[in-house]
Amino acid sequence: MNKYVLIFALILFSCSEGSDDSSDTGNGGSDNQTVNLFFSEYAEGSSNNKYVEIYNPSSTTVNLNNYQIKGTNNGTAWGDNGERELALGGNLAANSVYIICTDAADPAIIAKADLALPYESPVHYNGNDAIAIFGIDGSGNFTVIMDVIGVQSSDPGPAGWNVAGVTGATKDHTLVRKSSISKGNTNWENSAGTSASDSEWEVKDVDDWTSLGTR
Repeated sequence: MNKYVLIFALILFSCSEGSDDSSDTGNGGSDNQTVNLFFSEYAEGSSNNKYVEIYNPSSTTVNLNNYQIKGTNNGTAWGDNGERELALGGNLAANSVYIICTDAADPAIIAKADLALPYESPVHYNGNDAIAIFGIDGSGNFTVIMDVIGVQSSDPGPAGWNVAGVTGATKDHTLVRKSSISKGNTNWENSAGTSASDSEWEVKDVDDWTSLGTR
């Protein structure tokens, strides 16, 4: 009888070991695991001084293959038929930022960037073009919106969207996410707010990059 009890115990142990994988966050692997990355900074500056800074607020390394960046162009839908769709790759460490800019940005921006893109890309926006972070879904498609700046299929006009009570703040300004914000917001109206107190953002002057990379 002891022999059969031992075999049964070994089977139970083997099964319990295998079940650990189901609770593994696995963000450094190739599975479809995601955490809520969000934009911690956005710049629409003079000339091609445009960038976004993406923050990983989690305690684990994130597999960026599970994310895409999608933009709009003068009121188009997300991705602009593929013209403003970017597949990410590599890993983003816990509590770290990933910076994407245009390849014609100021050298000070490019020096801090992880990726500098030629035209046309999601970061070749003007103040009236939206941008969003998408995560992968269970079917392997990038349909899960993590965070947005602006609204798809909507053109607010040349001045851009208002933020924190500042008219046209998404154009000729730098937006810095408040340190109290720890996750993305898919509702741009709520994220932008109507005043400095209820907005998730601080509005800085054009070409103010002093906080880039310091989240």
